[in-house]
Amino acid sequence: MPPRQRAPITKATGLRGIPNAFRADPLTAGEMQFYSGALDQHRNNFLQRGVKDDLLESAEQSFFFKGVLYGNRGNGKSTEINRLLTDPRIQEKFLVVRLDGLNQLNPQTFGVADVIILLGINLIVEARHKCKELGKDFHVAAIMEKDLQKELAPYFPHLQNKVQTGETTQAGVEVNVLSLLKLGLRRDVSEKTDFALESETLENLVGFLARKVEIVSEHLPGLELLVVGENFDKDQIPKALLDQTFVQYAPLFRNLPLHLLFTLPIPFVHSNDTKLPFDRDRQYAIYDIPVCDENHKPNPEGIKALNELLEKRAAMDLLFAKDAFDLLLRAASGDLHLLFTMIVTAGKHARYRNEDRPDTEAKILLADVKLAVLKELSAFRNRMGTVPEDSDPTTWEMKKLKLRAIYENSPDAKIPDEALYQLLRRRAVLYFNGPGRYGVHPLGVEMLKEQFSADPTFTYKGGGVDL
Repeated sequence: MPPRQRAPITKATGLRGIPNAFRADPLTAGEMQFYSGALDQHRNNFLQRGVKDDLLESAEQSFFFKGVLYGNRGNGKSTEINRLLTDPRIQEKFLVVRLDGLNQLNPQTFGVADVIILLGINLIVEARHKCKELGKDFHVAAIMEKDLQKELAPYFPHLQNKVQTGETTQAGVEVNVLSLLKLGLRRDVSEKTDFALESETLENLVGFLARKVEIVSEHLPGLELLVVGENFDKDQIPKALLDQTFVQYAPLFRNLPLHLLFTLPIPFVHSNDTKLPFDRDRQYAIYDIPVCDENHKPNPEGIKALNELLEKRAAMDLLFAKDAFDLLLRAASGDLHLLFTMIVTAGKHARYRNEDRPDTEAKILLADVKLAVLKELSAFRNRMGTVPEDSDPTTWEMKKLKLRAIYENSPDAKIPDEALYQLLRRRAVLYFNGPGRYGVHPLGVEMLKEQFSADPTFTYKGGGVDL
């Protein structure tokens, strides 16, 4: 069955249009008219042009680009990647192979071997698509897939019989083989042969990948191979897996004859920058957009940038009361995913209210936004805690003290540690440009107000939701 095509984003002019207009998914190539250049201008790091220039210069100078994109969840990394890959010069120069650490691998158990295998599988798929696009034959794909069965089936014993059966069926055999192998990568580690990460195993897998790269390069001369690894920054992936994959086996990635661009968590990049397989001058930050400055006062430039973004998505005067919109911006504070989520929630409250009481305004009012904010504040509190056998070693007491130190601009708070790592992954801390400063999310500030209300040494200086 072909994948379902989602409905295109359209600008909202009424409450019913809000869920589609503020869908929190990354923008696709056909939706870039909803991208706001104000975000890139405010971040002031020329991200899009910088990554593109570095990629093209690497290809022109015959060395391999090894880059990492990092930033908080929901601040537009995937959209920036989609923008990059739709650039005509990038499309002319590169065959892009995308890997998804969250949806194509098991985020709890994957290892470097799984990444290499997935890369080989997706390389065949993308080469076939590119050859079809160019009107070229790629008959060797069938041979490559049979080689995949022989080389990789031993790692997936529970799939071996299914793959062998697939060889004797009719149409769709090739897709079946690749799909079954991808399924194997998603299965629990106990259902796969233990790779053991022995040097011989990895050498075999790297050799398998190198042969595939050589064949594809022969059939698509003039195209460089660019691997884009997305969602490796998500909090579902344990830090230990990232350490094992990108630090312990960094030399393996450095030596791959491929251009690489991966997304990774902020503190992981900062604490391991010299150990990672990515060049230090190829580490690109995507910053949050500050609604408040270091002194917890409104940041007019950040607010203006977010206004320009939202105006592309909706007729703001028709859909938002002024005080409701101000609260939304304060509560989300540059977290675009949360901002869109709260707009959708508040929009539903507004629609249901107006349907039940037609005498009220058919727009999002302050009361609607308060309900959405309270819902997110409750979820935020739950994310801050730990439960028995939790993989997070930091207690709430440790997180609370770190949040306070960041809020009070303590110099020590700028140094990454386990508490900061966990707070960033939970979106409790924001990451801004300039000196690369951290800031407490407004929902986190609300928790600080609650926790230290009886502490005479704590002073609230603003930056909260202030319901």
